[in-house]
Amino acid sequence: MEKELFNEGWLFYNSSGTALEDTVRGKAGPAAVTLPHDAMVLEKRDPGSPTGNATGYYPYKTVHYLKTFRWDGAKTATCICFEGVYMNAAVYVNGALAARHINGYTPFTADISPYLTEGDNTIKVLVRNGSPSSRWYTGTGIYRNVYILRGDSVHIAPEGVKITTLEADSEIAVLSVETIIVNRENAVKDVVLHHKIGGAEVSAPVTLLPNETKKVTLRVELEKPGLWSPEEPTLYTCETEIVGIDSAETRFGIRTMSLDTRRGLRLNGRPVKLRGGCIHHDSGIAGAVETRALTERKIRKLKDAGYNAVRTAHFPASPMLLEVCDEVGMLVMNELCDAWTTPKVELDYSAFFADNWEKDAESMVNTSYNHPSVIMYSIGNEIFELSNKFEAQHGRKIADKIRALDKTRYITNGVNIMLSVGDKLMSIAAGSGLDINSIMNGNTEELMKLLTLPEIEKPLDEAFSYLDIAGYNYGDFRYLTDAKTYPQRILLGSETFPASLYDNWRKCGAIPQLIGDFSWTAWDYIGEAGVGQCRYGEASDYDLYGAYPWKTAFCGDFDIIGDRRPISYWREIVWGLRTAPYIAVQDPAHFGEKQSPTKWGWSDAERSWNHRGFEGKPIAVEVYSGADEVELFVNGESAGKIRPEKCKAVFHTVFKPGILSAVSYTDGVETGRDELKTASYNVRIETKTENGITEISVVDENGKLNPDADMEITAEGDILGFGTADPVSEENFFDRTIKTWHGRALLISREEGKAWLK
Repeated sequence: MEKELFNEGWLFYNSSGTALEDTVRGKAGPAAVTLPHDAMVLEKRDPGSPTGNATGYYPYKTVHYLKTFRWDGAKTATCICFEGVYMNAAVYVNGALAARHINGYTPFTADISPYLTEGDNTIKVLVRNGSPSSRWYTGTGIYRNVYILRGDSVHIAPEGVKITTLEADSEIAVLSVETIIVNRENAVKDVVLHHKIGGAEVSAPVTLLPNETKKVTLRVELEKPGLWSPEEPTLYTCETEIVGIDSAETRFGIRTMSLDTRRGLRLNGRPVKLRGGCIHHDSGIAGAVETRALTERKIRKLKDAGYNAVRTAHFPASPMLLEVCDEVGMLVMNELCDAWTTPKVELDYSAFFADNWEKDAESMVNTSYNHPSVIMYSIGNEIFELSNKFEAQHGRKIADKIRALDKTRYITNGVNIMLSVGDKLMSIAAGSGLDINSIMNGNTEELMKLLTLPEIEKPLDEAFSYLDIAGYNYGDFRYLTDAKTYPQRILLGSETFPASLYDNWRKCGAIPQLIGDFSWTAWDYIGEAGVGQCRYGEASDYDLYGAYPWKTAFCGDFDIIGDRRPISYWREIVWGLRTAPYIAVQDPAHFGEKQSPTKWGWSDAERSWNHRGFEGKPIAVEVYSGADEVELFVNGESAGKIRPEKCKAVFHTVFKPGILSAVSYTDGVETGRDELKTASYNVRIETKTENGITEISVVDENGKLNPDADMEITAEGDILGFGTADPVSEENFFDRTIKTWHGRALLISREEGKAWLK
């Protein structure tokens, strides 16, 4: 079918679109919008929002969209494909309900052919985002691309080509190409199906009975294939044609996978450990709006920082994200949902699970199937009911369903042992004489004692048994024990505390069946506001979140405008991908105070040697290095040598503007150095624009960033988002005048040249 973007010419109504509402005079008029569109990020945040820090104090919305378009009747089959509508969407064509779709993350296609008339036609999309529907920022609206598909009565079904690698090596690849062909005519149709992949071609005659939808599978052999891998992400295009009638192009990659407890995960016969990070779906200052430029920028930056895998937490990945991961060479754990039958918030996925999980699992698999980047499916995240033998059967049903649809990928589940056996944990604690209050207040030592007991382990045996890979959320304390107790079990850190990487990565090297680590989180996101904050003095382990005006989690290796934070460089060093040391400097305003970051946080260190007003005062400098020893120099004068502990050394010195440098040594030989210079305060704004994304920096006369010299800036034009990574700012991302934060800001438009600084 012909596929065309359908993003232009929509009208947005900031209202529910009910029949009675449509009769009210004086209601607010529409706004002309181009999709993708997020209505939630365009609202002012409310400190009284019932969802509070979970959504960054953004209000939930109920909205609708209208579009009028002409249909000439030339193509008898017409569909509309929505790649993402959050959430509970209803699609009407000329007043008739054409489709309903609950899930806010899975694509869906509506066949609108029966409802069309020659001439003008109107599409209405209702979006009903109940409050609260999630534990993080969701956005509201048609926030991903929309396409119109047109075809004749005989056509290839939308997304109707699936390609499976049966076997492959450097000499030959054997592929199975499955095609769904639709015949809407009341007559037998004799057609020829043809595939072309590189230099290989295959054809076959196909007889279609009246009103028949037929699945046709052909075998294709390709000589000297380029195998897809994170290092060499080679992609092919399968050109499929119903000769003389319809055609489709399907991009895919050729690769093999294997998994065992002795050699771990292997791609194309080569072992790989997953250097993973969890990501949410939002685009930071653009809210939930998904564009190609923003998605590609995120994945490329993560790849450049050393990541080779991402986990979509906690929802199925979009088609665009998977396309980009294919191209960049980023492995993907594609996750189904955050809840099964037990709710985490009032109107989350558990409210729809029973009626929708099967359809959503099918959608996740169909979206993933031709993407070589997807290596595993996660059937859930921190599901509460796993230790209940009856509720655990949901997991078996999901796993069986996915295997029936796709036998080429592995299945995991992000199991949080403490949450899944919470009732048993409290019962055992009470009977053991352990202090329940110390456990509830975060006494880690006491908690670990309980979580390693056999009584805790056994109730989850069945829940782990139907998985290919046992995902452990914050369960790294059990890796060594479970590797011995369950020698046939493949282990994965599906979600881990960021500061745990040093120990976890060494366990990955020591335990063959432990295939990787996914940190929370790779990229900062809106919502769960303040969960990664660095606090000072004594702080409760359960006082995690930030009060208004906090808006982002502030726990990513990258902040929400895409700048690498110091922890990202530490992670790169721990992975063994960087030999040079890296310098970061703690805030001198809090020197001498105890830092109490949350378990998802890091210190307050930033990349800056500009601290006006603190000249001659004490300051703490962090140096990250995998070497035996590091030496710090202030203006050429040594401030001492320290042996890094877990790749981190902290020096106490005095702030003197000039040059701060660090040198690393192993066996007495220099292995690398890093340097920070004080920027002058004779500053100006410098911009760099690519694909509609403008990075804004406050720099001195030499072009050096000055994080200490923030400036007020104003933007004009078609703005998708304008803001900074400041997690506590009261500024809105639709404001036209803002102040840079740490010398940085970001301006996003739909196209280059459509928005600019005044």
